Amino acid sequence: MKLVALSLGLLAAFSDIGNAAPTSASSDSCTRSIAGQIINLFQSGQTGYNFAKCEKDSSGNGYASGIVNFTTRNGDALKVIESYRQSSDYNGEFDEFMDTLKSYAKKGSKSTSGLSGYCDAWEKAADNRSFWSAQDGVAYIEYQEPALNLAKRIGVKMEITQAVMYDTAIMDGPGSSKHSLGGIFDATNAKFNASQPDPDSDNNLLVNNMYQVGEIIWLKEFLKTRESLSESDSSYSIETYNELINSGKYDWSSGEVTVKSSDGDNVTIKCNYLE
Repeated sequence: MKLVALSLGLLAAFSDIGNAAPTSASSDSCTRSIAGQIINLFQSGQTGYNFAKCEKDSSGNGYASGIVNFTTRNGDALKVIESYRQSSDYNGEFDEFMDTLKSYAKKGSKSTSGLSGYCDAWEKAADNRSFWSAQDGVAYIEYQEPALNLAKRIGVKMEITQAVMYDTAIMDGPGSSKHSLGGIFDATNAKFNASQPDPDSDNNLLVNNMYQVGEIIWLKEFLKTRESLSESDSSYSIETYNELINSGKYDWSSGEVTVKSSDGDNVTIKCNYLE
C-alpha cells in the first residue's frame, strides 16, 4: 500500500489559485497540506494518497483504482496508464490490457471481462514513482484544474472553499451536467439575485459578474445545492464541511484542523504531516 502525504499536483493546484489574481488570497504550504489530507480522508479513510488501491467498483464503473478512483469505464484510468507507459522506466505491466481498456473507455463500458490480473498490474506499478507522477498529473488535469478554474471565476479566497470544490469534482464529476461540479456551481450562483456581502470580513465573491456575496454565505449555499443535486454518496463530505463551517474552522492558519472520520473518530490533521 502506497500512502503519500500530499501529491505534487495538489500542492501546485492550491499554489496556482493563490497566485492567479489579486482577488484570490495565497495559500501557504501548511493550509495546502491540510486541504489535501482532508480530501483524502473523505475519499479513502486515510490522510495519505493510496496509489496502489484497486478494486471492482460497486457503482458499475468497472475497476476503480489509485488516488482518485480512476475507473476503466470513464477512461481516466486509461489516461493514467498511457502517461505511465511514456516514462522511461515503464515495465510493461499493462501491455496485455491496452486493447480492452481502450475499447471499454470508448464505449463507457462497465465490464471487467478480459481484465483478469488488472489490479495485480496496478499494484505492481505502484512501486514505481513514475506511476505516482502519472496518477498525479491526470488527477490535476481531470479534477483539480476544473475546480480551480471555477473557483477563480468568482474570486474564491478560502482554502475550505477550494477543498470543497475539488472534493465535489472527485465525487460528482468535473463536468457541466446538472449533477456534476459545473452544474452544482451554476445552480448555486443562480440562487443569488442580489448582493449579500459578509458584514464581518472582506471575503466577498463576485457572483454572476454583478453580486458581492460573502464567501461563507456562498459556500453554505453550494453545499446545500450539492446535497440536493449530487447522485454520489457525498453525505459524509457535506456533513463534515458544514461542521467545520458552523464551528468557524474555515481559517486554517492555526496549523491544524480536527474533523470526524467516517467512523466518528476525531482526526486532527496538522500541517507538519509533510515533515
